[in-house]
Amino acid sequence: LRDLLPYPREEREAWVSLHLSLKASLHLLLGEKVARAYDRLLRLELKNQRSGKRAAYPEAKSALLAAKRWVEAIGQAKRGQKVDLEGLPTAPHHVLPYAREIRAAASALGIPYGVLAAIVDNEQYGGDKALGLSRGVREAADSLAQGLAEVQGHAPLSRTLGLAQMSWEDALKQQDRLRLFGAWDPARPFPKTETEARKALEDPYLNLLFTASRLRGYFNALLGLPPRDTRLLDDPWLYYLGPAWHNHPLRAQNLETWEDSFHGFFKGLLYQVVLEGRWHLEGRTLLPLKAWGPGAQDPAPSSLPTLTP
Repeated sequence: LRDLLPYPREEREAWVSLHLSLKASLHLLLGEKVARAYDRLLRLELKNQRSGKRAAYPEAKSALLAAKRWVEAIGQAKRGQKVDLEGLPTAPHHVLPYAREIRAAASALGIPYGVLAAIVDNEQYGGDKALGLSRGVREAADSLAQGLAEVQGHAPLSRTLGLAQMSWEDALKQQDRLRLFGAWDPARPFPKTETEARKALEDPYLNLLFTASRLRGYFNALLGLPPRDTRLLDDPWLYYLGPAWHNHPLRAQNLETWEDSFHGFFKGLLYQVVLEGRWHLEGRTLLPLKAWGPGAQDPAPSSLPTLTP
């Protein structure tokens, strides 16, 4: 790692120490495999910076400081504390309302639901921040494209739509895999045309299901598995591969790092923790919701004296 940090010796050692502490924290929080995946991502980002490839940050210390903020948030979530999201490029207000659908779609295809949640966050955060088409323009284009598809049978624009910005062409290719996994309701006709695919993708769950299916195809190929393999996948490197390949397959194939892939990795880890529980969003803070009623755990003993009559 030291060879990838272009700083004077003392400063370089400080950044190495930070990296090792982040790796150790992730090891304690989420396990050794996650810590190794973080190390792999960080080294890839720094190599890209040095080689002139596309990278998320122009310099190493910026990437390390961003990683530090993410690990802090992941630690807060894992400990059930309030999670401070200030300064992090994330849009949980678009993700949390669809927590059930995200978990269901990801589980149906045997992939971590944090990966799917990270993709939704990336796409919706990009819409909020007007990266590419602004949200208003994009939604208008989707509406126009749907109308053209209904009238002409084909629309020459707006090829992705919905919660995860899934391609309607790719949606039409998922029938065999969805049926292989038993993930498609046999009572529901599978879309056959652009118009039918567009209508299906406006349904949040179906949008996520098609997205998860395409991801599963990517993952089987990237991990060297047979195309019809249905085993449960839990490799932490999927938190990088999923957002990267969904957003820009050519960049991902070239092992580039950019905002969606770098931050997507940490978003995936965070949402894998967050979606295990129930949370309330206040501004840029996630607050854990406590369970009350039958079956809830008893509150921790209080240090205050108990008064009895």
